[in-house]
Amino acid sequence: MKAFAYVCAALLALSLGSPAVKAAADNPRCADAAHRQFDFFAGNWDAYDSAGKLLGHNRVEKAHDGCVLIEHWSGVEGESGTSLNIYDANRKVWNETWASSHGTLLTIEGGMRGKQMVMIGTHVEDDGRVTLHRNIWTPLPDGVHQVWDYSVDGGQTWIVNYDGYLRPAKAAR
Repeated sequence: MKAFAYVCAALLALSLGSPAVKAAADNPRCADAAHRQFDFFAGNWDAYDSAGKLLGHNRVEKAHDGCVLIEHWSGVEGESGTSLNIYDANRKVWNETWASSHGTLLTIEGGMRGKQMVMIGTHVEDDGRVTLHRNIWTPLPDGVHQVWDYSVDGGQTWIVNYDGYLRPAKAAR
C-alpha cells in the first residue's frame, strides 16, 4: 500500500509541472485586465460597521483557474450567504449571483465606475414589489468598503441594507 501511495505522489508531482496543467492554471481566457478588475474583493475578511462593531466574516476566494470569485459570508447573528462573481467577456459585464440563509436569490450586474465596482439588479420582494438592489465595492488601502442598498422608487432614493468595512481577518477561517 505504501508503494502505491509513493507512485501516486510521484505522478502528481510530475503532472504539476506538465504544460497541460500549467496552461489550465494560467488560463489565458481570464488573464486580461477586465477579468482582474474585481480581484481586490478576494481575501479572508472580518467585516465591521463604521463604528467598529463586528458584523461578520467574509471569505472571498478565486476559483476555476481565477475566472470566478466565490464569496462565503457568515454574519455574527447567524445569517449566511454565498455569491458567485464572474466577468462575462461576451457581454462585457460583471455578474454576481447571491443566495442566502434568508432565502434570498439576487442577481446583479455592472462593472467598474472609476475605482468602484458597482452592480445593480431587480428583486421581487415577499410582498410582490419589484425593488432595485445595488452593491458598491470600493478598494481601500487596508481592505474594502461595501455598501448594499435598495430602492423602492426606481433608483430615485436608496435605503442602506448593509454598510461594511472589510479588513483582513484576525483569525484563519
